[in-house]
Amino acid sequence: MILIVNFIALYFAFSLDHVYGVFWGAVLPALYAIVAAPHALLGTTTIPPARIEKILADKWENATDLTKYIVKYWMALSYPATSWKKQRNSVVLYLTSFLVGSICFFRELFGGGLFMFVVGYILYQTSLRVDKPRSVYMNSEFRDGTDNEWARKEWELAAMAIVAFADLYPDDRALRDSATEVSEDRDVKPLLGKYRHGGPAELAECAS
Repeated sequence: MILIVNFIALYFAFSLDHVYGVFWGAVLPALYAIVAAPHALLGTTTIPPARIEKILADKWENATDLTKYIVKYWMALSYPATSWKKQRNSVVLYLTSFLVGSICFFRELFGGGLFMFVVGYILYQTSLRVDKPRSVYMNSEFRDGTDNEWARKEWELAAMAIVAFADLYPDDRALRDSATEVSEDRDVKPLLGKYRHGGPAELAECAS
């Protein structure tokens, strides 16, 4: 729906014979930056971080590291089925913002152009974070990490965070299904055996 609305807004922006018509293309990116971006960028949580760490400490050896990661990417972990759509929307809208901003500068609307570049940068940062754990988990280069120890460590943390997030909401079926799928990964099972109390078997028992 957002893509359709954005297309319609751009159509009006380029079809209206008015110097300020271009700002039709600015409406949706600006709204998205105001409504969605803060939640992704500020790491706002519905559970206090101290409480998150306490819950995870009962099941995870590395509860502190997982808590920091979960708080940072809370929005991405909260919506396992739609986080990729939010990333796609952010990418489309930050490209739209930079396009509108460039046109504004070309038309010497410098204030509007600067505003749109700021909006574009905010949405660009949002696109990097709104689906980060799953993007990292699905990335074969991060998974392999043969010549990049940092990338491998982030992959491990992302995979464990997806599983650990379900521990915060044990009754949420979508989160549980996502965690179960990741826990069945042959590369994730050793991590659960090392860091999770009860390992993969305990998680499978909870899911059944």
